[in-house]
Amino acid sequence: MMNTVKFARSDTHIILNGKKPIDKRNPQSAALAIELALPTGFSKKAKACWNEFNDTAFLFEYKGKLVVTDESLCLTAYGDGTSEAPLGFPRFICNSWEELESVLELVYEERRN
Repeated sequence: MMNTVKFARSDTHIILNGKKPIDKRNPQSAALAIELALPTGFSKKAKACWNEFNDTAFLFEYKGKLVVTDESLCLTAYGDGTSEAPLGFPRFICNSWEELESVLELVYEERRN
């Protein structure tokens, strides 16, 4: 299977310098990840939170979930913390757009306190 990433919108573009999302549990299925952009209809708080990540958070649809990852591009959690299997995990995994919006709003509020 060819490891390419599909883009849902033309303004999404994390695949720079050959970087691709990874799934250490099932490397071949990482090719199924679709990079998304934050919807324009999200709340001001959710958008502000996303903007504060300053291009260090990336959104994918992967295996029926919305996965937000950082520069590691990990789509799933893996590892046990040893040098042979260092920890890696996404920032958030959400079941819906509403849940993602709520999570971003909560993070925004937590950063303000």
